[in-house]
Amino acid sequence: MAAAFAGMMVAGAALSAYGAIQQGQQAKAVANYNAQLRTRDSSVALDQAAQEAQQVRWAGQRAQGTLLAGYGASGVTSEGSPMDVLGASAAQAKLDEQTVLYRGTLKATGYQSDAALNRVQGENAVQQSQLQAASYLVSGAGQAGMGYARTRTSPTTAEV
Repeated sequence: MAAAFAGMMVAGAALSAYGAIQQGQQAKAVANYNAQLRTRDSSVALDQAAQEAQQVRWAGQRAQGTLLAGYGASGVTSEGSPMDVLGASAAQAKLDEQTVLYRGTLKATGYQSDAALNRVQGENAVQQSQLQAASYLVSGAGQAGMGYARTRTSPTTAEV
């Protein structure tokens, strides 16, 4: 009877250990899935920034064309101040384009950081589950051993 009880305690500890390992593996799978989503989000952010930068580039080119057409219609020559205005307009358009790309890069970097954090969290969950499983096994084995030893050293009712 005592051996059966000790065996049941060890089996219970083994089941708890198995559950802890499975929980850690599941947490890692969830973390890896989240990391994949963040990696995808990073790529999407860069693509969106490139598309928006293209729109800004085209808007700048249209603005330049409008300025040139306005100068031509009014008889202004392309020397002096008009060229300064065109140059400033082109510089501003380029700055706007670079700003859009920079914001997209920052957003993508944030997503990549989140992905890396998710992966680390997954690995930590596995390590924690392994330690928890070991704790269950050691504790269960110790309790089973102590329970078995008590039944072997304590007098039974038949002996008393």
